[in-house]
Amino acid sequence: MAYLFRLFAALLLVIPAVLPGQPLVDTIGRTTRDRQVYGPALRYIVNDTLSGIHAVWKDGLGLIRYNFRPRRGVWRWTDGTTVSEYPRNLGCLDVDISNGRAMVSCDYIAQGEPTISFFKDDAAGQGRFREFNITTGHRECLVGTTTYGWYKFAATRDDTFFFRGIIGRQAVGPIGPFPGGNLAVSKQVGRYGCIWLRSDSPDRRKLFLRQTPNNGQTWYATECLSDSVPSRRSLSLLGACATYDSIRIHLVADLYDGENVNHNQLWHYCPYVTPAWSLVHEYACPESTRLGDLALAACRPSIGMDRRRRILYVVWEQFDPANIEPLTGLARSDIWASCSQDDGVTWVNPIRLTEPDRTSKRFPSLAEVVDDTLHILYFADRVAGCWEQGQGPTTENAVVYLRTAWVWPGAVAQPGRTFPGADGTRSTVLRSSALNRARVAIYDPAGRRVPGPVAPGVYFVRPATDAGVPIRRVVVTR
Repeated sequence: MAYLFRLFAALLLVIPAVLPGQPLVDTIGRTTRDRQVYGPALRYIVNDTLSGIHAVWKDGLGLIRYNFRPRRGVWRWTDGTTVSEYPRNLGCLDVDISNGRAMVSCDYIAQGEPTISFFKDDAAGQGRFREFNITTGHRECLVGTTTYGWYKFAATRDDTFFFRGIIGRQAVGPIGPFPGGNLAVSKQVGRYGCIWLRSDSPDRRKLFLRQTPNNGQTWYATECLSDSVPSRRSLSLLGACATYDSIRIHLVADLYDGENVNHNQLWHYCPYVTPAWSLVHEYACPESTRLGDLALAACRPSIGMDRRRRILYVVWEQFDPANIEPLTGLARSDIWASCSQDDGVTWVNPIRLTEPDRTSKRFPSLAEVVDDTLHILYFADRVAGCWEQGQGPTTENAVVYLRTAWVWPGAVAQPGRTFPGADGTRSTVLRSSALNRARVAIYDPAGRRVPGPVAPGVYFVRPATDAGVPIRRVVVTR
């Protein structure tokens, strides 16, 4: 007992309390839509440092829903509010940084003609949206806002990816029929990046990037990213996601060999650092593991950045071959994350942010602005698989907001050693056997009680008999 007392006393002395970044999980809405995106991770959540957190998602067969949490407050609606009065296909979300008003891009069919439009809130977080048509003949509309609230769009027409404003357009490159496009934008300068996956011949499964430094007035040459990846896993099934630090793009992609979806790699790309490509994560499932349609073993990475500390973060969905849905035979997934503090050249060992249970956590979206805290939106599917593709029944699923402070795990942490966190705090490394013997309450990064014994990872502890003591942070090794 004396040893256990000394152990917990050491935790209290060494590790400071978790202050504003305590783990928090909120169910901010419900949805019966399983397939939130077909291609890459899109911008479904925005952390606007002036107004608050904005989030959107698909519901049913054409509804778009929205929720908002002000900087000091709670989520405005229990289940979100409806953006669209009529059926619309959600593109993505952004916020006019000059006034905090949310903008939501979409497309729909009007008199047999594909049409793109966008909704804009009347005021920051009010939830009263007005729709503005852009043009016809286009589909899969994406929106991005830059300095002074200027906004541009990307959309597909006749299997070509276009960048456009309300008036005028620029053909960026051939894309094919699959919705594999994405749009990155700098909030400091008028720089946009169009990213797309070719889904037709002759460059099927190759990933491309084209950038403009001045809101589309001039363009850099198109880059075929797949041709420069230093790996035989250089092809794309889903597309890619990117953010800007200011003028430099940071892109993350899930790449595979074009055949084996159960073994893939996550790569970071920034042409302004050396090397331009760096491996974030590699993961493989047994060949017998079934993932479902349009998925890789670890896929749909979403990227954000703490620009004050110059730390990059990536989150993704990763399928667990040990957690199988009995109704569909598909593997369930959890949300994982990694980070880099050297412009993406090296990445720490990934940590799992959610715990395996009877839900499959899908389609994560990380807010691009990280302010000591990761702001993540994901969907807790009660039956793994997408009913839209005939994989299981329709279920009502939770739309989940996860807020968690990042703990810097370190690549070579040793038991008994302390190391700095990304937010300047310190954490202690312990062996799992030592923590399992301590009389403490243990929580995972999502704030759920862990009954134990604990596996290696990041946890939060306090005395089991005193709920009034602040939560402390530990990193557990084998």
